[in-house]
Amino acid sequence: MTTHAAPVAASAVPVAASAVGAEGSVQARLRRLVGTLDASWQAALEVDEDFLAAYVDLAEVPASSTVLDPKSRALIALAVSAAVTTLDDRGIRTAAVQAREAGASLEETLEAVHLVSVLGVHTLATGFPLLSDVMAQRGRPLVDDAPLTPEQAQIRADFESRRGYWSDLNEIQVRMDPAWFRAYTAFSSHPWLNGSLSPKLRELIYIAIDLSPTHLFTAGVRPHIENALRYGATAAELIETLEVTALVGISSLRAAVLILCEVFDEG
Repeated sequence: MTTHAAPVAASAVPVAASAVGAEGSVQARLRRLVGTLDASWQAALEVDEDFLAAYVDLAEVPASSTVLDPKSRALIALAVSAAVTTLDDRGIRTAAVQAREAGASLEETLEAVHLVSVLGVHTLATGFPLLSDVMAQRGRPLVDDAPLTPEQAQIRADFESRRGYWSDLNEIQVRMDPAWFRAYTAFSSHPWLNGSLSPKLRELIYIAIDLSPTHLFTAGVRPHIENALRYGATAAELIETLEVTALVGISSLRAAVLILCEVFDEG
């Protein structure tokens, strides 16, 4: 498992808006954001504290906000850390602790992970349309514009009933392989049928993992933005979701700083 840095969720104790750039050492402010400072944070502070100060200023913007509650921010950060495109074990631990301190249960944190475990379907959501285009150019079309078969129509109805929407990417999957999409419907619907997170937060989590810099699945994120708005999300909540997600960029420093220090100490 890789150990890239995670997006930083807000502390379980909200920081007042006036605390952005507040008094206190950079180390203390960073600790309020991420909890215990591991070796990568400590090394980064020692090598260039000014850079960490700038990062803390950035991370404190969503952390000091009251737009999303601390538990939601922590669960979004957990989801981005646990997504297959990130797999950041340090970030998972940090976000899990923050979620627990913000009042989340084990079941809620597992639900966040269940939600992002469907990310593998983007291989098909991206690959099926490309495959369909190539085969059509060769005179061997895989799909047509005919009405859905009764089997396909029932699968679509089941998906819409469980997930509450339909998209063109779903349409091509159910046409190309109904058996796959039937199984995917059951798999992806499990947290929706058995979980306790709000539909709005679930959609914010989907948006976060789709637009994480490690994924940027722009082809499929629009339905989730529309769904989030339909479930009551505000533009401010969508913006803050992206800000929490974007903090994963600090992973470059955390992944490299100890190695760089070791290499140059040897020299």
